[in-house]
Amino acid sequence: METFGTDVNYFFDVDPVAAQLLDPKTLKPGLGDLTKEMVKRYQALKGPNDLPPHASMGFNQSWIFFTDVLPRAIKKYGGFNPEALRKAALDTDIPQGGTIQGYGVKFFPPGTPMAGQNERSTPVVMQYVNGRSYIAWPKAIRTTDPVIPFPKGHPYGM
Repeated sequence: METFGTDVNYFFDVDPVAAQLLDPKTLKPGLGDLTKEMVKRYQALKGPNDLPPHASMGFNQSWIFFTDVLPRAIKKYGGFNPEALRKAALDTDIPQGGTIQGYGVKFFPPGTPMAGQNERSTPVVMQYVNGRSYIAWPKAIRTTDPVIPFPKGHPYGM
């Protein structure tokens, strides 16, 4: 808004979502509380500003590692060496809505074209409306109905 004023209204952005923008009802029970705690602790250190998406990304990936991958590596594969961690990560199977960023986690197996990539990770389409970002897609975690085309009277509308 500082740069473009209200002309930026209804523009879309594609990026990983900041967890605090999600509706907790679209997530596994308890993840909304986890997000609130993350926000509280971040703001205690950095002030009351909005969290950048990268804070959610870093927390989310760390949380998955420490609560899913690492315990399995130790219990099932005997330690936390690279091979045990690789095997444990390949066993990860978190459904959509099972992380604070809304997506799930399942890695493509070795020998596939996307080996090691998360097949359940997805970017999010956000729409900027009156100074706030809302999730327009995917529908499962949508927080607003997308406005397409630009409304009548918008500087870039037809």
